[in-house]
Amino acid sequence: MFEIGKEYKRSSEIHDQYGGQGQGGISTPKDSPVIFIFTSDAGEQHGYRDEYREEGVFWYTGEGQVGDMTMSSGNKAILNHVQNNKVIHVFEYTRKAYVRYIGLAECLGYHEETRPDRNGDKRKAFIFHLDINSIPNTTQISEPKPIYNTPDPKALKKKSAKELREAALLSAPLKSSFKEKREVAYYRSQALKLYVVARSKGACESCKEAAPFQTKTGPYLECHHLHRLADGGPDHPNNVIALCPNCHRRAHYAADAVKFNNSLKELAAKAEKNAL
Repeated sequence: MFEIGKEYKRSSEIHDQYGGQGQGGISTPKDSPVIFIFTSDAGEQHGYRDEYREEGVFWYTGEGQVGDMTMSSGNKAILNHVQNNKVIHVFEYTRKAYVRYIGLAECLGYHEETRPDRNGDKRKAFIFHLDINSIPNTTQISEPKPIYNTPDPKALKKKSAKELREAALLSAPLKSSFKEKREVAYYRSQALKLYVVARSKGACESCKEAAPFQTKTGPYLECHHLHRLADGGPDHPNNVIALCPNCHRRAHYAADAVKFNNSLKELAAKAEKNAL
């Protein structure tokens, strides 16, 4: 249906094909078993702050611009998508009118926070917890393998690079509880961080300089995500690269950050190819 990492023009390539509201962050086509959600950093001043969390899930802010959010319309559609046999597709804005496809998502629940609305007034906001599957649909990438026992993140430190990569691609069985899926998401996220550092063999995957120092658990390198998704995801080996602090800051703040990040994508792809 959509290709991971590919850019689409929202109006003509998504809504003209499948329907749904052409504006806003949540789109619910009537005649298609899908829900489209769109994330960007444009609405942060109005309380729409979306971000990947340490536990491996993506926090997505619900809809509703003024006053308390209500569990209706798009918010209700996200919460009940499994019962309604709807599939959530996640997109990230790259420029005006264009979005990049991030992958499929499952809602594992939500919590409420006090955040400002469009007028700056405090209000109740829904924050949905999404488990996003960003595995590229290509035969060259390993498919996620289900894990049936609660994983222990502490055991990851003893695994080889190959085992860490396999752990980073695990998924919980479809009938698992939300608690079990959260545990797998956290385990997968931690495995990915350890794997990328192991893949680097202790050197920045950009400038090739050795890690600036050693920690108790190994070389100090920082994991950088090559597609923004609120600077945190998606979590997949192809999308993460190990960088020294200098290169990591350059990727975020340098005048040539866009060009530099494009070069990092090529380096990450090469590193993954050599690691397989």
